[in-house]
Amino acid sequence: RSLGGAMAAVAGTAATPGTAAVYLKTSQRLDANDKLLFQFIDWLHPHLRLKRSTWAARWEDFWRIFKADGTMGWDDFEKFTRWDCKLNARRIFDLLDENGSGRISSRTVLEVRRQYERIINCRHFGLDDLRMVLMRKYGNLVRAWRLLFDPPCRGRCSHAWFVKSCKEVGFHGDLKTAWSELTGGDVHRVATVRDLDPAADQMIGEFYGALRKCHGNPRDGWYGVIRAHGINGRMLLESFITVCSDMNFSKAFGKKLFGFLDLNQDNGVCLDEWEFLALWERRIPDEEDVDSPTSGDNCGSAHGKDHAHCVGGGGAGGGGT
Repeated sequence: RSLGGAMAAVAGTAATPGTAAVYLKTSQRLDANDKLLFQFIDWLHPHLRLKRSTWAARWEDFWRIFKADGTMGWDDFEKFTRWDCKLNARRIFDLLDENGSGRISSRTVLEVRRQYERIINCRHFGLDDLRMVLMRKYGNLVRAWRLLFDPPCRGRCSHAWFVKSCKEVGFHGDLKTAWSELTGGDVHRVATVRDLDPAADQMIGEFYGALRKCHGNPRDGWYGVIRAHGINGRMLLESFITVCSDMNFSKAFGKKLFGFLDLNQDNGVCLDEWEFLALWERRIPDEEDVDSPTSGDNCGSAHGKDHAHCVGGGGAGGGGT
């Protein structure tokens, strides 16, 4: 059965070839049945992967359903998985029912969990795996950078702090390899948010460029947009999307960028969170973005609008806080 294939893979013997689990990268190959079983364990107990013990409640609830003899029938299994589980419950039950008796045993489920844990522990290797862990814990890599690697918002992270932070977040991979990949092989320099998420760095840079053309700097830009669209000194998502639209950025762009700025995930951005953009202001002496889509003599040349249409018009005067 599939469980045997999973055991063989972990033990290092020949395993059934197939597709590796979507959310894990590894040289070990799993067939579709192994993948389904491990996805089920991940649904029951995501903290095995995320290293967050508070996420173990579903596993505990599932475990209580087993009868005194350590077995569970289809009816109980189906009721438990009916509402939240998007996987093929019937197929999972049949795979766990090794003897075809119509009942699954706690022993079999526990064995699948053990194999899953072993595979997880040996799959977290380099930077890609670290990014996966960070995405699942923080939602996006920019938020991970701000909360984990650069809380003081200095724009850099040393090797020593990187190692300490990775251990805190529960990453058990090869830290030397991850750091080398993060710094492009220049292991003696500091890392930046651009190293962790180049695409996000470019997005924020484009937004900063547009903001700079209209307002000069992020702080003046804040007062300009908060005067036009803010509520009690905060910028909410819909208002921020409007701000981005006024700068000719798409709704999807605005929504994603808002996720980078909303550090506390309270559906609002305040001035302290907004000042993260000052990191891009510090780059200006070294890199005038003359080739970027936001370059131009004024906001109108950058976005197809004249300067009067910039959000908030003219800087910090009279803005709410």
